[in-house]
Amino acid sequence: MNNPGKRSDDYDDDFTTVRLSRQQGWRSRTSVKLICLLSALLAIRAFCWSGLKNFVISHADAFPEQLTDPIFDWDSITPSVDIEWKPCFTDFQCARLILPLDYLSPSGVGPNVTIALQMLPAADKGNAKGTIFINPGGPGGSGTGFVLAAGKNMSQVVGRSFNILGFDPRGTGASTPSAQCFVSDSQYKAWKLQAGDRVLNLTDGSVGLALARERAVGAMCKTILAGNGKEDPDGTVDEWGAGRFMNTESVATDMLRITEKLGEDRLKYWGFSYGSVLGQYFAAMYPDKVGRLIIDGVYDGYNYRNTSWNSNLADADAVWESFFTFCNRAGPEKCSLYMPSVAEVKDRVLAIMDHVGEEPFPVPFAGSGPLIVTRKALHNFAFQALYRPIRQFSSFADALLAVERSNQTILAELSKELGGGYECNCERELPWLVKTEATSAIMCGDGEPITHSPKEFQEWFSGLSASSQFASPIWGLQYLRCAGWQIRPKWRYTGPLAAENTSHPILVVSPMYDPVCPLSDARAVRARYGGAGLLIQNSFGHCSRSAPSLCTAKYVREYFVNGTLPEEETVCEVDELPFVGPAAEGWEKLSRYSDEDRSLMEALRGLAVSVPISGFI
Repeated sequence: MNNPGKRSDDYDDDFTTVRLSRQQGWRSRTSVKLICLLSALLAIRAFCWSGLKNFVISHADAFPEQLTDPIFDWDSITPSVDIEWKPCFTDFQCARLILPLDYLSPSGVGPNVTIALQMLPAADKGNAKGTIFINPGGPGGSGTGFVLAAGKNMSQVVGRSFNILGFDPRGTGASTPSAQCFVSDSQYKAWKLQAGDRVLNLTDGSVGLALARERAVGAMCKTILAGNGKEDPDGTVDEWGAGRFMNTESVATDMLRITEKLGEDRLKYWGFSYGSVLGQYFAAMYPDKVGRLIIDGVYDGYNYRNTSWNSNLADADAVWESFFTFCNRAGPEKCSLYMPSVAEVKDRVLAIMDHVGEEPFPVPFAGSGPLIVTRKALHNFAFQALYRPIRQFSSFADALLAVERSNQTILAELSKELGGGYECNCERELPWLVKTEATSAIMCGDGEPITHSPKEFQEWFSGLSASSQFASPIWGLQYLRCAGWQIRPKWRYTGPLAAENTSHPILVVSPMYDPVCPLSDARAVRARYGGAGLLIQNSFGHCSRSAPSLCTAKYVREYFVNGTLPEEETVCEVDELPFVGPAAEGWEKLSRYSDEDRSLMEALRGLAVSVPISGFI
């Protein structure tokens, strides 16, 4: 699941790159920056190919479409009641599908929604095996953006006989109506500047500020998304209230309808993080429509639906402690904060963070203006790094070293990760690029309503802190966000999030140590779905794709192709570790890979780059 300090579509730099590419493509003029970026990339590849082949393939090539074909406008597609594919982004197909806003109303009564679809067609069309739906998490994550960024790598994992389909759930991305409450991206960013420099604490007034902010956003969204309280059969979406129809049960039903429109009998699905909740809903509501269903990085649907938010952090501190362990194990050449013992690494890190807490660090010459490095900024950076340790542990270590050594150059380069980087953009973004409140609309609508009580919050937060002292100041925003939300859904599924049998057994996949979706939740969910399998990946990070594992990838492919579940309590080792690099046998192991395994590893490294940090999970 994703960082609660961010909102829907508030993706990290990788997903922002994809989003910006779409905006640039919409404009008629040629982007000089894009040409320069492409030229630089080609130059780097030509110069470094022999030594950095794997790195370039798995990182720079992880998002090729924004470089090769950015020109696409979702509004150029006419919505239709059947799926009518149009070419987009070079190798992809796009469509906009009309579906009912309200599944409880009689057919044809009331307004509709339009769902954006983007598909990477199967490369091996002669052995076509159908379509795999992808949900990246959130809630509020864009499926079309994810399939653009990672679809080719996912195709390499599951097999080239499958179509890979991303869709934007209600309220998100290019689907309409949008859960947009802020007028523009600049207005949203200006609002973020008022968030203060303190993480949640029961003694310093930070809770009151956070709650007031959530109430302000909730009230603003209510005027835009709640409707007029009437359901005139000829009324508009705005009159009915789009925010009342963005919950997970509606999205699960959308998936069923899309499957039917594709001419397929049963759903094939791979959902990450919040996508695991969506998968639980689908399998419970439509157990006879499960073809293949993987939930990866699993949050207990009952804890989610009860608005409890207190089971997530069971393993967060273990992932945080792994930073110190892997840094020490990697040595001084690979970890910039190396110390002779794990305890000394930890002491060094905490000393730097404590010092910044007492004396925030000024960075006057950051690229987009002066920046102050605060304890909150470092804490948020560290929490994000827990999601993808292989990708971000080194960057976080470098940031701490830069603070320790007063290295202005490095800190300026890391401005965005440290909370800087705001620039006013007076040009209005396209609707599908503007920040939305889909995260709140979905998760708070799915959950039981919360009426804030200082005493109840204190008890809840104290229990959360007992689970993870490190992560609770950030995760505690979940409660406050829903306490401030003021729209309730018309339809809320309250039946069992379980199924005695599904038409095909589901596969539950979990890292051994996930910072926000613990293995204990995965085990609890697995037990509620008859015949389900559990695959454990011995890794640290959010979802299996945060750490490359050929073992995991091959089990996933075997499941999608043949429907085969791994044996009971199967544990897959990983092929790469944070700081350390290749695991186990080291670089010599790479030379023994077959061409197929080498291609698969490149795809897995590309997926490790594309772990989003958005919404809440």
